Amino acid sequence: MNVAAALASVQILSGDEGRELRWRHRCSVAMVREKLARAGIPMGSASSHIIPIEVKNAKACQGVCDDLLADYGIYVQGINYPTVPRGEEKLRVTPGPYHTPEMADEFVDALLAVWHKHGLELTPPAAPV
Repeated sequence: MNVAAALASVQILSGDEGRELRWRHRCSVAMVREKLARAGIPMGSASSHIIPIEVKNAKACQGVCDDLLADYGIYVQGINYPTVPRGEEKLRVTPGPYHTPEMADEFVDALLAVWHKHGLELTPPAAPV
């Protein structure tokens, strides 16, 4: 069973459907990054599909994660010590190929509300590209 599933996955990913999924995934990551930048959410650089959001406070990082889940039903993983040095805590956001612009807007709005609740600072919003 596992071998059949792995083979089916490879076949999908190596064909047109896989190319479409990878394209949609790249577009989704770019869209979420742009919306976060326009909102002034501080992000680190990453060449992968992972968007690191810089919180730089362990208590606030955990609080943001807890509040997003409790108040908005949005799960975001916090990255804390010892994975990152103390004072470099961040959120790990991973948009997928099926995330829509509306979902991204809801996420950014929720994140901004929770961000303000925890007294975190924003960066100057990025200009539209």
